[in-house]
Amino acid sequence: MVVRFRLPSGLEIFGLPTENFYSNDWDLGPTWNYAVMADTPFLVDTGRYGQGNQLLKIMDTAGIKSSDLEFVLITHGHEDHDGGLAELVDMTSLKVKAHGIYDLLIRQYPDMAPADYKRHFPAKCWHCFMPESFYTANCLGYHRMLQHLEVAAVGSGDRLCPDIVTRHLPGHSPDSLAVILGEEAVIVGDILLPQITPWPTCLEMYEKIAGVIGPMFPEPSEILGLHRYLNSLKYLRRLGTEHPDMQVFPAHRFYYGGCWNIIDLTQRIDELIEHHVQRCSDIVDIVSKGHGKALEIVQRHFDPSLLKGPGKHMAINEILSHCELLLKWGDLKETGSRHYETSGTRRFETLIPDLD
Repeated sequence: MVVRFRLPSGLEIFGLPTENFYSNDWDLGPTWNYAVMADTPFLVDTGRYGQGNQLLKIMDTAGIKSSDLEFVLITHGHEDHDGGLAELVDMTSLKVKAHGIYDLLIRQYPDMAPADYKRHFPAKCWHCFMPESFYTANCLGYHRMLQHLEVAAVGSGDRLCPDIVTRHLPGHSPDSLAVILGEEAVIVGDILLPQITPWPTCLEMYEKIAGVIGPMFPEPSEILGLHRYLNSLKYLRRLGTEHPDMQVFPAHRFYYGGCWNIIDLTQRIDELIEHHVQRCSDIVDIVSKGHGKALEIVQRHFDPSLLKGPGKHMAINEILSHCELLLKWGDLKETGSRHYETSGTRRFETLIPDLD
């Protein structure tokens, strides 16, 4: 379906959901792409690989021609957001804008790859846990198409229109952007979602991409990790406090299960903050009982149904991101690679809620 939203100012935003089905065990709902019909009209995101042409058909249903738009903005470089980008650009010649990190990470650097079989992976996939056979079957065409894109870099505070600005809010992805539409609305990509909790990156990812990203961001915590993600959430919470009626346009679960999931910025972020406090608490409790290996924590914390296929690796990433923060604040001690013991403190209980 196509949904048209009209803000109090008269600004129209078209919600353009594209198919995003992976399996019965992992259903995020469609990717919501948005056409913002401002003085300088633009598109936000393009759905999964193979959805570029489909997105154009959906736009046509809404009466939107590609010639009506000035550019497409990518909120972050995950395949369900930029997978359709190269196909769409080839068919329309639309210009592309994204954070500068995005442009760096979609490129190949064969001499800097962490393993020989990843020589032709883009830098953003050097940390991927999937085997080479999966990459060859599912990702090769997508990444080859991205190599030829020209990307104009945008960052925090860049104006897309007089009243529309971008904000770099990393943590879920190092290149995550939000689009702030005056005092009326914000397009958040995967930074903030209803019903489900976006996963945070791990600081250890930086080791693999430091050669690419280091000159721009020499400090890993500027763009990666749970602490950085929580700070990004707190920025959005302040935005919601200043503008309580601000409408939120997420990339997934906006409409799901037969109903709309409307987000209250402050309320939803408070829920997410509490979620991460509770997850840290669960990890400390599990480790205190002698289960200090990351995999042991995963197996005791998550329901087995969530650990099928790639779910296991995603769960490990989730636990490691929290362990990194607990190590930083001294609530855990590392006794070996991905092996932890408790220190007797629970600083996270006050430090997470009190983050600025």
